[in-house]
Amino acid sequence: MFKNLCPSTLGISGRQSEIIELTLTYGFRGLDLEIDDFAQRAKTQGLDTAIRFISSAKLRIGSVDLPVRWRSDEATYQADMAELDQVASYAAKAKVYACKTVVFPESDHLPYHENFEQHRKRLAEIAAALGKHGIRLAVGFHAAPARREGKQFQFIQEADALALLLKSVVGDNVGLWLDTWNWYVGGGTVASLKAFGIDKVAYVTIADAPNGVDRAALTEEQRTLPIEEGAAKVDEIATLLKDQGYKGPITLAPHAECFNGMKNDDILKQCKAVLDELVTVPEGDKKLVAAGAGK
Repeated sequence: MFKNLCPSTLGISGRQSEIIELTLTYGFRGLDLEIDDFAQRAKTQGLDTAIRFISSAKLRIGSVDLPVRWRSDEATYQADMAELDQVASYAAKAKVYACKTVVFPESDHLPYHENFEQHRKRLAEIAAALGKHGIRLAVGFHAAPARREGKQFQFIQEADALALLLKSVVGDNVGLWLDTWNWYVGGGTVASLKAFGIDKVAYVTIADAPNGVDRAALTEEQRTLPIEEGAAKVDEIATLLKDQGYKGPITLAPHAECFNGMKNDDILKQCKAVLDELVTVPEGDKKLVAAGAGK
């Protein structure tokens, strides 16, 4: 796996050249891009111009957000799908690792079973469109109880339910957006992740949760950097990813309030130290990881 940076998640802003310089300075090998800005640059300036700084820095593009309003009405969904092939072609040429999206835990319009069927159908169609360009679709979920308050119909909010949905979606390029905080809050464990299959993980974001707090009471403001004996078992998950040969991006995603008052360099210095510890393979375990990658 490779250390990946999502600037917006950490509250980091600046010109693309500044972000790339920071990315390289602190040892990240991948960078998430804002898809709308990237696609617009590619259309108006040409793809080579849009990615020239990233290419010259030899950075990988860890992910872009899926540019399809697939939870919306049929007309909106079809209009966005009509544009997806061109955007996906840009993403493929830029060697984007994954397009990521999330399943919402509620709906004002569809009861559970109808919503499940719409998700299954549309995600399969999206995966097929991305698959033509060799891009993976990474699907995550929101587990925080506050995300589903006041809505008429409840939907997927647990790790097992998301796993069931993903197994029902046709497409070899459909995978899990593994967010360690949501996985824990949604009832997921290291064992259930292993049973789901690391080969089906398409993108990873890391955030821990404090021990001693009922999962039902956790809020997204309690997304923390990995902590000693944290509830989300971040160290164990990172070890499982390494042992099973996960080769994709790993991105820190605590709540931005963790870095209030800090400058960009200080934020990235702290993030580098955390990721270095998570991704480093002990010398004696390298043969084990290599063996796992070949399975």
